[in-house]
Amino acid sequence: MPRKTLPGREIELDERGFLVDSFAWTPEIAEEMARESGLGTLSPRHWRVVLCCREVAARTGRAPDLFAVVHLAGLPLRELSQLFRPCPLELMTKIAGLPGRSGGAPDLTPVDAP
Repeated sequence: MPRKTLPGREIELDERGFLVDSFAWTPEIAEEMARESGLGTLSPRHWRVVLCCREVAARTGRAPDLFAVVHLAGLPLRELSQLFRPCPLELMTKIAGLPGRSGGAPDLTPVDAP
């Protein structure tokens, strides 16, 4: 797995750029990941969402879904989509230092295929 040095610490990232160890997360790492993702400096509204994601993950052991964030952060879906363009859920969880959700199309390969 790739290693990267971000503000004051070396971190390990998975192949999609998510932190491997969410306990390595710091606010400085979040700011740097936001800059690298093209978001610039995180605003208070960004921070509300990022900290909400971390709180949910601490309580449940997994990253929240988009609608849970809408509800808990008290921000409309449209605003979340504007704050974390172009992929809101991916960017929110990445910047919050949470593991990436596996997604995409299901594997439709037949079980007995070579």
